[in-house]
Amino acid sequence: MAVVTWAQRIALGWIYFAYVCCYLLRKNYPLLLPTLDKNGVLSYAEAATVASIFETVVGVVKFFCGVYVDGHPDPAGLLASCLLTAGGSCLVMTVVFMYPPELTVVRVGLVAALWSLNGAGQAVAWPALARVFMSWFPDPNTRGTWYSILATNQNVGGTMAPRLVPPLMRSMGWLSAMYVPAFLTLGYASVMKLSLSSSPEDAAADSSAQARKATAAKNTPGLSETLQYLLTNSSFMLLSFAYIPVMVIRIALATWTAAIFEDSSMPLVDAGLALSALEMGGFAGSMIGGWMSDTLFNGRRGPVMCILSFLCAPLALAYTAVMAAPAESLPLPKMIMLQILFFAIGAASFPPHSLIGLFSREIVPENMRSTAGCVAKATGQLGAAAAGLPLQQLASVYGWDCVGYVMAVCAVVAGIIFAPLWARKPEVLHVPSWVSKRIV
Repeated sequence: MAVVTWAQRIALGWIYFAYVCCYLLRKNYPLLLPTLDKNGVLSYAEAATVASIFETVVGVVKFFCGVYVDGHPDPAGLLASCLLTAGGSCLVMTVVFMYPPELTVVRVGLVAALWSLNGAGQAVAWPALARVFMSWFPDPNTRGTWYSILATNQNVGGTMAPRLVPPLMRSMGWLSAMYVPAFLTLGYASVMKLSLSSSPEDAAADSSAQARKATAAKNTPGLSETLQYLLTNSSFMLLSFAYIPVMVIRIALATWTAAIFEDSSMPLVDAGLALSALEMGGFAGSMIGGWMSDTLFNGRRGPVMCILSFLCAPLALAYTAVMAAPAESLPLPKMIMLQILFFAIGAASFPPHSLIGLFSREIVPENMRSTAGCVAKATGQLGAAAAGLPLQQLASVYGWDCVGYVMAVCAVVAGIIFAPLWARKPEVLHVPSWVSKRIV
């Protein structure tokens, strides 16, 4: 691993915890679902509709925001603004949840709108964050390792949410699940806006380098030109399509574990422990997956994504079997086995998710990176949206066991799509002549 300067470490720290805040504002909602349903605030069907709208909005915004992020002169400032938007929307949602029962229709509409605004802020946050990362860490030979370290911020945020939210709900009331993470995010974003530079050149006040970067931003191709280029890039298209089943796996358990445990007469605290194990597994898997792609496979991301996707299938089936089995028939306490399986599923499912984001940016020209990452992520949001209301409707007919079976099928599909990328290395493909004049 290449030696990094303290300036790089500090920049990495700022953007790392920025997305931890985003995940706190994202993973608190699933933990609220049983309480919202029990208190008559939102039914499971209404909550699932809101979740699907959130994921759809994230996908649409990501699809169109890439060109804007590529051409923005201050991605660090843009990142801070996104956090302020997400935190503010969640803070207002706290008030909406207190609306009286006779305003149910109004409440559901406002919750959907505010949660979508949170999603829009988060949709722009990761491309802005990734652009800051790519500026501070330009070495492609070790970038996989550092990007995987950065991507663990999602696991840290996802682990903190189930550890933080249930105790908050018990001690301060269930509304604290929304307003405490919101206040934390608003405070952090305000300080970060004053402290983080978008690139080493900005931090060093290198006027000539800043002028070159500004010129490059102005020469960013338009959305139509970029899409034409991406649609002719077969590796990019495979990554985008593989993102759909990968996101179903990632979102299904994260969204519905609390509801599944509630319907199985298991306490919410156990759901929090299982979700923490899922995120801790993702943390470990992401670190190892990035290192494997750089070291064992010489920068190739395809082998890691392919192997781990296939591995998710038997793990998902094992989870389904353990959930359905009587506790006395299991060799270990049921909760211990579930935590082990959640950890393993996280370790196998998260590296493909994070490496798709990196690899999609590594196989396109520099001033298309944000757009490429956004288009790939927007495609993946189809899977995330499918893991909301459609999966809940399927479960209402066939039971919650179908979640594990759907995850297993998606794992096999993802592995098959990743297989042709086994030998592909992170290098820019040939740039068509009709767009090459605008690429720097």
